[in-house]
Amino acid sequence: MDKKSILKMINQKIQEISEEFDIDIKKNSDEIYVYSEKGAFDSMMLVVLIAEIEEELMNNFDIEVSLTSDKAMAKDTPYESNLKILNLIEELS
Repeated sequence: MDKKSILKMINQKIQEISEEFDIDIKKNSDEIYVYSEKGAFDSMMLVVLIAEIEEELMNNFDIEVSLTSDKAMAKDTPYESNLKILNLIEELS
């Protein structure tokens, strides 16, 4: 798994969705906060993000994961940031 390419794709999807919904995203160096106290995504935006990431993983990286599986949901704040989403993908694939 090419973590650098996957992280780039996650960051790109976060950027696209934030522009589509016209919100500012908060960054802390390389970490982009998504769905947390620091993040700006609401639940609808998160659903769109998860669906797009799963589709992109399958189409471009041949990785099939469910980011909403029971195992994923058992994690503490799995969608807090881009880096947490990357870690989740790594654990599930």
